[in-house]
Amino acid sequence: MNVNFQTKYKGGKSATNEWYTPSEIIKSLGEFDLDPATCEKAIEINSSAKKYFTKQENGLLQPWTGRVWLNPPYPNPDIRDFMKKMAEHNNRIALVFNRCDSVWFHQYVFNSADSILFLSKRIRFINEDRKVGGSPGCGSVLVAYGKNNTEALSRCKLDGKLVFLHNAPIQLIEKSIFD
Repeated sequence: MNVNFQTKYKGGKSATNEWYTPSEIIKSLGEFDLDPATCEKAIEINSSAKKYFTKQENGLLQPWTGRVWLNPPYPNPDIRDFMKKMAEHNNRIALVFNRCDSVWFHQYVFNSADSILFLSKRIRFINEDRKVGGSPGCGSVLVAYGKNNTEALSRCKLDGKLVFLHNAPIQLIEKSIFD
């Protein structure tokens, strides 16, 4: 993932663009077959999927099969292109910044996804040195494509609000590990 921001981590300052999803988020959603936008270091840190594509392999040009986990590179046009490919298939979960006003969000999330889990706390991502970053400038959402992934969002232990978009009545479910 590339979020193009600098943040402080405990014990110093980092200028890296590479930030990885904490493994507990991915594990709470079950096993994934493919991560099409990752790197060797991220796989060491979070074991996101059984198979993966790096930047050099260009996951956008590869076939996506099975259940897909995606934490895409965030700059445009990369995020738009990865989210477009997510919308074209039906067995995926993406982690993206909560940028509901973005054109890509309207096109490939609101118009295509089955549900969104708006996380109640900002994710503290991990850098390549395994240091926990500070609070990013924006919250995150998990976007589910496919009924089984909506069910995974509803069962996970992450705090947030689950919104059903397609193939379900519009609902809002408040999730909390304290229930």
